[in-house]
Amino acid sequence: MENAWLMLSLGAVVLYGIGQVAQKISLNTIPASVVIFLSITVSTPISIVCLAPFVLSGEIMDVGAVSLALGLLSATFGQLGYYLYIEAAQRGPISVVGSITSAYPIMVVAVAVAYLHESPGAVQLGGALLVTSSVIAMSYLHGGKSKDLHASGRYFTLCMASMVLYGVWGIFTKLALDEIPWLMFVGIYAFIIPPTVLAYNKYKGVKLRHSIPSWSVAFIIAIIATEIGNIGFFFEISAVASGPASIVFPLVASSPVIVILLAYGFLKERLSRIETMLVAAVVLGIIMVSMV
Repeated sequence: MENAWLMLSLGAVVLYGIGQVAQKISLNTIPASVVIFLSITVSTPISIVCLAPFVLSGEIMDVGAVSLALGLLSATFGQLGYYLYIEAAQRGPISVVGSITSAYPIMVVAVAVAYLHESPGAVQLGGALLVTSSVIAMSYLHGGKSKDLHASGRYFTLCMASMVLYGVWGIFTKLALDEIPWLMFVGIYAFIIPPTVLAYNKYKGVKLRHSIPSWSVAFIIAIIATEIGNIGFFFEISAVASGPASIVFPLVASSPVIVILLAYGFLKERLSRIETMLVAAVVLGIIMVSMV
């Protein structure tokens, strides 16, 4: 399909939203270090499988040093942003955390249009910006209802840092995917995940044995959330490789809408009239983006 990137982007939105809800449930019981350690036990083997064909065929040797460096830098920024996001999600309401980190596409859109020579139509670009702004507003308004909104002032700083890292990740990701296959890009994470997780544990003073808890419902949920997130990541990277970054990233970053709708459906939370209008604005933005 010519516009398969659009369906992949929307698929990533749903998967990321479900994964975030499951992840927040697990973080209510187990520490962030356990969830982050799953990057080694769950995500790294997947990356190795993706990278193996390129290593065995020798194709990875044909990749230029600059292209490889872009991939490695992107993976590093992405992982660091993810770790800060997990730390923030454990400290504060997921809807507020999601609203702040969801602003990162603004950085990507600015760079993509100004320097990557992307030229989305006015309707498409307007739809992407409508999605991003509506998600930020809706997530913040919804999170404002939470009693835990001011549980830890530090989570706001973590959110801001995560947003910047995700923005830089998005820019470097598009640059890398212009030079290397998207499966190889996913495989590059095998070089980044283990050392960054171990560095995180050292910084936090967490012993390796403490990152592997006994089996529990929360731990199983965390594993499932990580698996769902990995599938969503496949969808997202494939979409970025074939579609415009200025449209794909704002779409994918709308996953907090799924979080809020799931809270509405299963946690008996209620949407105000303004929130309902913002949900409608997100849907309208997606329709505008779909006019390709």
